[in-house]
Amino acid sequence: MLKQRVITALMLGVGIILAIFFLPDWAWGALISLVVLLAVREWCGLVKIGVLGQLVIALLSVLPILYCASTPRELIEDLPFLLAALYLISVSFWLFSVPTFLYFRMEPAGWYWKYFAAILMLSSCGMAMLELRRADPLLMVAAILVVCIADISAFFAGRRFGKRKLAPEISPGKTWEGVCGAIAGVLVFCLLLWFFVPAIRNALNLPLMLIFSLLAVAVCVMGDLYESLLKREAGVKDSGSLLPGHGGVLDRIDAMLAFMPCAGALLLFIQLA
Repeated sequence: MLKQRVITALMLGVGIILAIFFLPDWAWGALISLVVLLAVREWCGLVKIGVLGQLVIALLSVLPILYCASTPRELIEDLPFLLAALYLISVSFWLFSVPTFLYFRMEPAGWYWKYFAAILMLSSCGMAMLELRRADPLLMVAAILVVCIADISAFFAGRRFGKRKLAPEISPGKTWEGVCGAIAGVLVFCLLLWFFVPAIRNALNLPLMLIFSLLAVAVCVMGDLYESLLKREAGVKDSGSLLPGHGGVLDRIDAMLAFMPCAGALLLFIQLA
């Protein structure tokens, strides 16, 4: 299984890198939209939403991404303010709503958790990926690496040292030692970015960079646990079977859904500062 996971991850990694550096904006937006549509299908399967609901979520999630991808940024006058509002709501959702949801083991019922949550997660993640790449393809790569490093560090630290369960009723395999491994890995990576990327060093002081590192791990964990709870409530191991060794699209992008709006908010803060 580990070998299969690695092969799939390498293939996805190469494809994403090529897309980031060589696709025009409209094609990158179309690719993001395709991933969003696949994620919508899996989400609706987990929370039992019918075809009409899928269409509503898909349209409201994808249309903003396609519109911004096909329109020069300078022609959308209110875009910075709209993005700021979208990122603020999304980050608040992951830092406050989701922990409450997980703590009380609430069933994902009602329009807020079934519809609003899906649209917010997918649209904010997609918009952040669009803006990060527009600003600099390397920023998009760095954002993806943060999520990958958090995931890989947590996996190996948990496998080697894991003893204390993080949320045994939601995801028995996750441990506090894995979280500590993720924190260590992301801290090292973000420190390297701060020391070797002048634009980041000039925009953020070191304490802010460290706070962002901790925030990144926190939201990645929330994204992972949230999807695990949805799968547990649905009685399935994976959200889908599209990616060999990884399950479905949601299984692969759960942490990214939570982290990308944070990265987008940081980029917007730097641009407006």
